[in-house]
Amino acid sequence: MITSGSIRQSITWLVVSISVLVSGFALLALSLLHINEVDAASEQRAQDIAKVIADVSSRYLLFEDAEGLTSYLRFFRSSSVVQHIHIYQRPTIENGEQLRYFTSYNREGLAPIPVRSPERIQNFGVVTKDNSIEVTAPIDIDTERLGTVYVRIGREFANQTTWRTFATSSAALIVVGLLAWLFSLRARATLLRPIEQAIGTIQRISRNRDYSIRLPESNLIELQQLSLSFNTLLARVEQHLERQQHAERQANELNAELERQVQQRTNALRDSNHELMETLEKLHQFQKQLIENQKMQSLGDLIAGVAHEINTPVGLVITSTSILQDKLELMQQKFAENTITRKDFERFMEASDENLSLIRRNIERTADLINQFRQLAMDQFVEEAQTTSALELLQTVLHAARQRFAKLNDLDVILNCPAELQVTTRVGPLQHVLKQLFENSALHAFAERESGQIEVAIERIDGNHVQIRYRDNGSGIPESVGRRAFDPFVTSRRRQGSTGLGLHLVYNLVTRALEGTIELESQAGQYTEFLLTIKA
Repeated sequence: MITSGSIRQSITWLVVSISVLVSGFALLALSLLHINEVDAASEQRAQDIAKVIADVSSRYLLFEDAEGLTSYLRFFRSSSVVQHIHIYQRPTIENGEQLRYFTSYNREGLAPIPVRSPERIQNFGVVTKDNSIEVTAPIDIDTERLGTVYVRIGREFANQTTWRTFATSSAALIVVGLLAWLFSLRARATLLRPIEQAIGTIQRISRNRDYSIRLPESNLIELQQLSLSFNTLLARVEQHLERQQHAERQANELNAELERQVQQRTNALRDSNHELMETLEKLHQFQKQLIENQKMQSLGDLIAGVAHEINTPVGLVITSTSILQDKLELMQQKFAENTITRKDFERFMEASDENLSLIRRNIERTADLINQFRQLAMDQFVEEAQTTSALELLQTVLHAARQRFAKLNDLDVILNCPAELQVTTRVGPLQHVLKQLFENSALHAFAERESGQIEVAIERIDGNHVQIRYRDNGSGIPESVGRRAFDPFVTSRRRQGSTGLGLHLVYNLVTRALEGTIELESQAGQYTEFLLTIKA
């Protein structure tokens, strides 16, 4: 079951979610980079302290002045980071190569640490632990190794820096969330105001049945296209009503004239005349009712088709945003309870990516459907006729179609058209008609076939008309669909994304923009042929 939701809430959650996620990733990356820099600086400082101590200790080790070195090490009492210092002396060759303890320094308030083992002291380098940094460095004079220095440095500053960094990042993330929320309030007010105005206008039209009202223009392209298409529909309905009223007035005038003539008949025909008048009155009522029913049925089919085609992607977008909102609320709850795990975050990221991709695809699908509905208005095909080469026009359309539909590259396309044939027509609508026929062949006729043939032939039949024969040996059109092929929303591949507007648009272009006719002949499983006669 598709749950309904508010666009206002969707915009707010979308803006806040994206802003918080992007800001969170950026702040996390900056925090980790800063913490790594602080750790690296702490390790470098520990190495520098060990190097200074090693340089000074070399003189004391050379003269074996343990008391003097101990006195020197007391100067580190002013340092709050140095915790322990051990100096080890390398004995002479006669006494063996085993290091021995020489002297040490322990910061006041800290218990002395045990003497390091010779194996650990001989491994020079830096070891970073949770609360300290240990550095082991050699004590040399020129090329002679006199001993080893072991220094332990506290990491209180680095740990405090880490907590301050995360605290600052959290505060910044909260500020970003508040700013994103305020921005979403402004954005949704800007976006939804024209929609609310359009809804109010449509309700007023429906309530008053005043089809002369028009939707207001909008600065948003999508809403502007929707307004143009809907206003065109209203204009057609109003025009149809005017023609109907004119027809009714003419019928009434004809009836009045007929009554006047009948009144002049002889009394012998009075009874027959009375019966005839009753029959005409009933016929008029039936005719009026039939026209009204056809008009409302046509309008209802169009509105139902538009609503059905747009409702599916819009419903998927609403469902996806609702799922994404639930996922975000769950993550917020776990974050507040401090129970979030890496696996939870990975699942949240995967679900967010899938739902955002689904939202993007369905929004693009909705925009494409609206563009197709806009094409039915025919306004964009109003252009002046121009003279062009029929063969070059065919080649251009075929090249563009092959770039868009790779299936056409596997088919044998034959163009039968004299190179010298020139046509004077509206090029845009004719190109769109041919492109739509190639598209139908790629998506329908050869959807389940690896190879096939398409033949397009153009010839002039008189000084003002040319005939275009388009034929493919694909799967053909089922008889149930072929009878209504040019009606809107008729398709055999609705589950594969087809809207059933392609051939309806082709019919309108041929009969109105190109001032011609179109005929369809098809045999299921064998072929499909379109015969177009246009003014050129």
